Amino acid sequence: MKRITIMLLCSLTLAVAFTYAQDEGFQPARVIAFEKIAADVQHPEKADTYKMSMRIGDVIYQCKANEPTAVFNDWTINKEFPARVNEKAKIMQVKNFDGNIIDLRITGTKKPK
Repeated sequence: MKRITIMLLCSLTLAVAFTYAQDEGFQPARVIAFEKIAADVQHPEKADTYKMSMRIGDVIYQCKANEPTAVFNDWTINKEFPARVNEKAKIMQVKNFDGNIIDLRITGTKKPK
């Protein structure tokens, strides 16, 4: 009985891992830094601008986004989100907890020390 339980648990883990790996090129991205940029009186349309650093593998991407506050309610340092990078368009697409895809503008990249 114990062997069957272990085998089922391993099978389930592998199935989830394969499903996650085939998720349209998304890979885990960890939030390294996250902050809200102060509102500019002359440009009220930029009131909800955020700056964040996301790490995928051995590359750190500095990004900006202009989205409502509700989109980033659960974003904190060290949380992971599925993400994919379009280097040509300088865009990182991140799947939020609710399944919506958020486009982040990549403003720079660097390798960690």
